[in-house]
Amino acid sequence: MEALEEVLRKAQELGAEFADVRYQRALTLTVSTSEVQDVVTNYGLTEGYALRALVRGSWGYYSSTSLGPDAARLAVESASGQGNVRAALLSPKRDRVTIRERSPLSRSPAEVMQDLRKVKEAVFKGDPRVRSVTVSYSLYQAHREYLSTDGRDIALDYTISRFAVTAVAREGDVVASAYEGASTYLGYPLEVFDVNEIVETVIRRLRNQLRGVAPRPGVYSVILGPEVSGVFAHEALGHLAEADLAIEGALGRLRGQRIGREFVNASDSPSLDDPMAIGLTPYDDEGVEGREVKIIENGVVKEFMTDRSYAAALGLEPTGNGRAEDFRSSVLIRMRNTYFKPGDMTLQELMEDIKDGYLMLSVMGGQTSPDGTFQFGIQEGYHVVNGEEKEPLRTTGIAGYTIETIGYIDGISRDFNVRPGVCGKSGQSVFVSTGGPYVRVSRLKVG
Repeated sequence: MEALEEVLRKAQELGAEFADVRYQRALTLTVSTSEVQDVVTNYGLTEGYALRALVRGSWGYYSSTSLGPDAARLAVESASGQGNVRAALLSPKRDRVTIRERSPLSRSPAEVMQDLRKVKEAVFKGDPRVRSVTVSYSLYQAHREYLSTDGRDIALDYTISRFAVTAVAREGDVVASAYEGASTYLGYPLEVFDVNEIVETVIRRLRNQLRGVAPRPGVYSVILGPEVSGVFAHEALGHLAEADLAIEGALGRLRGQRIGREFVNASDSPSLDDPMAIGLTPYDDEGVEGREVKIIENGVVKEFMTDRSYAAALGLEPTGNGRAEDFRSSVLIRMRNTYFKPGDMTLQELMEDIKDGYLMLSVMGGQTSPDGTFQFGIQEGYHVVNGEEKEPLRTTGIAGYTIETIGYIDGISRDFNVRPGVCGKSGQSVFVSTGGPYVRVSRLKVG
């Protein structure tokens, strides 16, 4: 820590009005098995430093696996830009946070491989039409330290473990694929979660895809299950609420305006009480305490996610959304756990008003645009007729415009569920989670 303090003092002596330094160490392991091969990839330990200096309104950067004697000078000399950048300053604080695992990994990679093979065989036995299965496990163990010239001194230790099953089945000319997984900060996922339930979910989705029917293209009343509403909250809404995109984006112009009914609420939070809420961020990579960001409150656009720079530019407090993939990456405004909040209806109450519509339960790929248009593929969905679930769907997708779709939300359930994920932005990936209840949209394109 003394070396970090010294490099910050040197940066200030060379003219930096603010400087901070990050130290990050990560251990990564991946184990996977398929019908073709078994693979163990031990990426070993990576560690390094990222120094940032604000000089005459411009950022300068230096990153390396070590902090050499010239680190401060190189960071200060690299500062360039229009000279209009500021950084929100915080009160001094020192904290050490360790996120404890409930079931830490005690197995060797060979023993993990044995566990994965059992899962693979269970999927093959689940249906004779299964042609290929890939089961994977990955471990990311991190230690992060942060020190800044405004007195922030933060250290964070945590581990994220991920488990996933992907399978392909075929019957005649019909090919189906399905995916299910679980990620957690609580330890070895094959002990934290019910693996049999994950296998059963994959088999059910394959069978539904094989016997499913394509929907008639059109606009329908659609119920988005928790996984789908969570992905919508993240992809279609959350990115629009990141301050660097919101300022000139579709959502930025609507701050303070109503875009949904009073029971529509969406937030991004540093933590959720769920083992799959892997966006857990008690402090971000700028030493800022995480707090809930109420993107939509009672149907009104309220807040945007910020880092130190955008908070200063907008005259706001930073929200704890400044995140970087590793020490080589610069800090960006990123989501953590993004979700729609529960309502007061039951799923049956949401379904009973639908004469001809759809229930969408799981997403398989999709994309969104800065203007708010989105489209998602659906890997599990059902036709709903007169309030009852009917035949499963195949080759299905939904599409719409974010602001318009939020305005069409006319019912939200009490149920709530969280799903883990990895979010990409500007070439960086970070762990996130999405969540939500069942959300009924009165008008949504299905095809």
